[in-house]
Amino acid sequence: MKSRITILLLLIVGIALPHAIGQITILSGPDQASYHRFVDDMAAAINTDDTKLVINKKSSGAADNFMQLIDPESPVKVAMMQSDYLFYMKGMDLVKNSDKTGSIKVIVPLANEEIHIVTKKSKNIRRLQDLKGKTVAIGTKGQGTYATANLIKDRSKVYWSSRNFHFTDALKELAFDNIDAFMIVGSAPIEKLDLNPQVLRDEPHIIELKDFNGWAENYSYDTIYAEDYQWLNHDVATFNVRTILIVNEAKLTDKDRKEIQALVSGIQNNFDALKANGHPKWKDVDLNNWNDTDWLMLK
Repeated sequence: MKSRITILLLLIVGIALPHAIGQITILSGPDQASYHRFVDDMAAAINTDDTKLVINKKSSGAADNFMQLIDPESPVKVAMMQSDYLFYMKGMDLVKNSDKTGSIKVIVPLANEEIHIVTKKSKNIRRLQDLKGKTVAIGTKGQGTYATANLIKDRSKVYWSSRNFHFTDALKELAFDNIDAFMIVGSAPIEKLDLNPQVLRDEPHIIELKDFNGWAENYSYDTIYAEDYQWLNHDVATFNVRTILIVNEAKLTDKDRKEIQALVSGIQNNFDALKANGHPKWKDVDLNNWNDTDWLMLK
């Protein structure tokens, strides 16, 4: 009798075990940021009542994701990332003779993130060059925006005074004229930036970006469209950063690799649903548009 019960329990555990352990925790970003939304979309499309493959874990942003990903003491293996931050850290490896990026691989390419530089119309800041000597919030060190802003500042040679405010604080600081502008890199529309114009005391303005001094040579042209935000009444030329889903290959077990394969298959098989029900930027995603000469993909 005992042996029958033991066999029955083993069968039950054998059936339940794949559901219990078949999970991938993806480090995304702050609540309501585009990274967090994208991973929520994956979870909604792929997870079922029986199998929760995708777990969305929020973070401070791309830089925080990278540090947790490379930390051998951290359980994080998969994270959202903006490509320019990854290339920036590879450059740091070369400068410091380190190898923090050596085991990082791309799982899938995702959407583009537009560079938003937001100010007030009344401040008469119309170009990147107009930020010279101004006070600009560039995010915190945990965010990819922080790295992008510093890269743009160094390469353009437009030297503003940086303030390390998180995006939500930057909105308030701009409203009270404690800063002249703020930068945020995210897939438009960014939910928290889509403000009702009736509650705004001063009309926001997004700076049109053009390349000079070669600052944008590693970025691609893009557009923030008038329909992206309630208060925006014209299209704005800008540049974008590629969003990628990455993994630290050095942390992977054979089981992890199978789960990542299941994740990729889940995205591919539910791609129509993601485009129909997810963030508007899913419509622009091309899962095959990646070149291994840029960065190696996970095999």
